[in-house]
Amino acid sequence: MDGIINLLKPAKMTSHDAVAALRRILRTKKVGHTGTLDPMAAGVLPVCIGKATRAAEYLEADRKKYRCELLLGAESDTGDIWGNVTFKEKTEVIVTGEAVRDAVRSVKGTQMQRPPMYSAVRKDGKRLYEYAREGIAVEVEPREITVFEAETVAVFHEPHRVLFDIACSKGTYIRTICEDIGRKLGCGAVMTFLVRTESGSFSLAEAVTLEEIVSRIAESENLTREEVMRPAGKKLPPAAGAETFLLSVEESISGFGEILLGAEESVRYVNGGKLSAEDADIRRENSRRAGDRFEALYLVFGPGNRFLGTARRDRKKDSFAPEKVFYR
Repeated sequence: MDGIINLLKPAKMTSHDAVAALRRILRTKKVGHTGTLDPMAAGVLPVCIGKATRAAEYLEADRKKYRCELLLGAESDTGDIWGNVTFKEKTEVIVTGEAVRDAVRSVKGTQMQRPPMYSAVRKDGKRLYEYAREGIAVEVEPREITVFEAETVAVFHEPHRVLFDIACSKGTYIRTICEDIGRKLGCGAVMTFLVRTESGSFSLAEAVTLEEIVSRIAESENLTREEVMRPAGKKLPPAAGAETFLLSVEESISGFGEILLGAEESVRYVNGGKLSAEDADIRRENSRRAGDRFEALYLVFGPGNRFLGTARRDRKKDSFAPEKVFYR
């Protein structure tokens, strides 16, 4: 069972719990997610299964898109409505729709962002939220993030809620973006709702729920829902039926180039040998933005259009070097 599931993670479930559930349901150990979603957030969570876990770093680096709602006139220790919230008087929250739209647009661009204390970022081997719960203040280094798009969808003056769409780079905390918007408006703001609508090539419209996966397995194996959720026995074969939800690595990675190798060149590639550009048929150039750490990577295909792995292109030497070999 090798591939990627475009999972629709529900709210009130951690990304770790979603992976644990899939590991149990699919009856396979090698499962990992890309791009952690906050527990109270819902939406697209790509989950890698089997050999596809080696592609996790490629998928995690993709840009993400979200739809978010924030509440003006409020502040909290977590940056969202689920923390300890302090509200301002309604008379203090006087902002125009145009001011809101300008504030949302103003967060676009590359900037340094400090991860919130209530986050899973590690500091000296310990999660930040663990320090926060113990009341310990620690210094956290800011990280560079990029907001590619930020547009207001709707402004509701009662009760001062704003709905907006945002596209951003890996590691961006939308809660912190909401706080930034609140500061720009001078009234404070907290996040009240968040759904990830896209992660690289994965979209919300094509995502599947845990319930859909459980139902498909139950139907394929003639089991009850409970039997799928809590399989009996330690050594069971991978669940049947779930493969219909699996997407291949090569169709999931976005922006990479693509090369086709002949039989002899394929053998050399899977054994770690470099290839000159003349040995490869370049079917598509890499379209990742300049400065992206994957801007020189290409998907490698062998005879019969069989996906083999990835290779890094050295334009100065006009050659390709194996990066990750998935199949031999």
